[in-house]
Amino acid sequence: MCAASQIGALNRQGMRACAMGDLANASFLLHQALRQAQGMGLEGFIPKLRNNLGLILALSGRTEDARLAFETALAEAEARWGGETRLHASIRDNIIAVSAAPGPQ
Repeated sequence: MCAASQIGALNRQGMRACAMGDLANASFLLHQALRQAQGMGLEGFIPKLRNNLGLILALSGRTEDARLAFETALAEAEARWGGETRLHASIRDNIIAVSAAPGPQ
């Protein structure tokens, strides 16, 4: 399996684990994917992976960490692709949602 396919597979497995409520495993898989993408210089994966990690953090109640992950993902997406993409819009929506979340920030 090529590196990009492996990173994509880890991302999908992580999001499946998230959907099943296994946030610890989801976080582990997404961190693995992120480390591999960074190590191999596959920068195109990084904003999406950080966004997905932000979702895990938000679901875990770690809203401040989630907001930071989303803001980092957005900055990386803007640096990589410049203009507006669906990912940009999704990340912005996630920042708004986590900023409006009740409880300690």
